[in-house]
Amino acid sequence: MTAREASIFACFTDTVVSPEPLLPPVRHTDAAAFLGHWLDIAPKANAAGLRAALVMLELAPRAFGYKQRLRKLDRPDRARFLQQIEKHRAAPIRQAVKALKGIAFLCYYGDDAVMKQLGYDADANVARANALRLSEGRP
Repeated sequence: MTAREASIFACFTDTVVSPEPLLPPVRHTDAAAFLGHWLDIAPKANAAGLRAALVMLELAPRAFGYKQRLRKLDRPDRARFLQQIEKHRAAPIRQAVKALKGIAFLCYYGDDAVMKQLGYDADANVARANALRLSEGRP
């Protein structure tokens, strides 16, 4: 994943998730790195499609009358733009945005620090499960 793609994804994720002030900002999570790993292991066509979608997200505000690209817009304008494309008359655009939002949520909320802040500690759950298996004599 290029630095530009990571920056676009982080900006989009920040707009979709709006984590601050309660949760850590996207830049303090592994959301973009997770997407980068996802792109590395995805089939080439899927990775190319996601990369193209990121570039389109970056440029699309200009087509909707905004004077800036996505990363140059302030947060309220990014949110307005996102609302516009979520309601676009073309179903493929709406579906692509929905898919990208889902990816953003998975990447952000999959971060260990975010999950722990929300009360889910995966390491503690694994430790409890291992202890239970041992106490019950299961493999």
